Amino acid sequence: MLSEEAYARVQAMAESNHVSAAWVMRAAIMRFLDQHSDQSELPLRLPKTGKVAA
Repeated sequence: MLSEEAYARVQAMAESNHVSAAWVMRAAIMRFLDQHSDQSELPLRLPKTGKVAA
């Protein structure tokens, strides 16, 4: 589940790009899978800021 702040950011990004929030989330998931498909351990712990380390 996303925090209200994170969902608001997704919605704002979606609106500014004329797509749905679901589209933004699907694109983010596909990018994550592409970037980490060859890793046995994934960076799944979120820092306290709620942002994933790059």
